[in-house]
Amino acid sequence: MKNIVVVLALLMFGCESETPQPALVGTWKWVITQGGIAGLTIKPDESNQKKLVFDKDGNMTFVVNGKNTQTIKYEAKTGKSITSTEQVPLIVFPGEESMNWSYSIDGDSLYLFEEVYDGFGHTYVREK
Repeated sequence: MKNIVVVLALLMFGCESETPQPALVGTWKWVITQGGIAGLTIKPDESNQKKLVFDKDGNMTFVVNGKNTQTIKYEAKTGKSITSTEQVPLIVFPGEESMNWSYSIDGDSLYLFEEVYDGFGHTYVREK
């Protein structure tokens, strides 16, 4: 009976990771945003340069035109997405009135998807 309880506990709590993922930590420069109900494509110009900075302590900083505009806590977890029946990597913002993002990393590219219907997809590249 004890073994069943231990196995159930591992199954319930072993599926989520609440520590920032090393691959996510770093500075990411915005490249393009696409989506929304109108199917928009938005690209940076000289007056609209954006970066996301994820640190190992779970802080994410928005940088716009070289200025830190906001720093909030984030958690990198695995969870349910609105676009998949599989568990996916998620960025969640505990205690914030904000949507979660699903994400994937391919080489030096970070792909973020707003976890809302008609949401936007955002592409960033890692700064070295």
